[in-house]
Amino acid sequence: MKPLQKEKPMAMRDPDILAPLQSQQVLREKIGWICQGARYAAIVYALWVIFLQARYWSDLSAINAGYGRLLQRDLSEIGAWQQAGAFGVNLVIWLFVAYACYSAWRLFSFYLEGEIFSLAATKWLRRLATFGIAAQALAIFTRPLVSVILTLHFPPGQRQRILNIFIQPDDLAILLLLLVLLTLAHIQKSAAEIADDHAQFV
Repeated sequence: MKPLQKEKPMAMRDPDILAPLQSQQVLREKIGWICQGARYAAIVYALWVIFLQARYWSDLSAINAGYGRLLQRDLSEIGAWQQAGAFGVNLVIWLFVAYACYSAWRLFSFYLEGEIFSLAATKWLRRLATFGIAAQALAIFTRPLVSVILTLHFPPGQRQRILNIFIQPDDLAILLLLLVLLTLAHIQKSAAEIADDHAQFV
């Protein structure tokens, strides 16, 4: 009498199930370290930005050397409330940056699971680009507000208060990169929807 053979799990017996699992494993081996690195880099970047902002706006000499030189005003006498106000403006911008970094974490988490062109992954790619664009736009449009906050301690009659507006080349480069990511998200979303529709008819 032959000994009973233990039945193999379905995933090991069915080639149609085994092949996708093997493909996902190969994909993880190829891009796993990149996705893990990108996930942690996004978190480190968010923490690094808020650390630099807190350190800068708490240092009067740094503010005077930076914004003071830009506005061509002596800002060594600004009050603590002005420092707090300028930091508060940048904190709002950072919240958008933080959510963009969180979106990057979620995006690369889906990539780690093998969902490269899924609707869920494209949703987080779109959020990454959208909140990144919002953060960069806020950084540009709130610069006049920061310049006003930093010059409010000057008497009005001295005409020392400034409403300063400026755009740097880096601003346009970052916006262009984020717009490319947003366009890519829409392309991948359309491709994922077409693939889902096709799978329903097969």
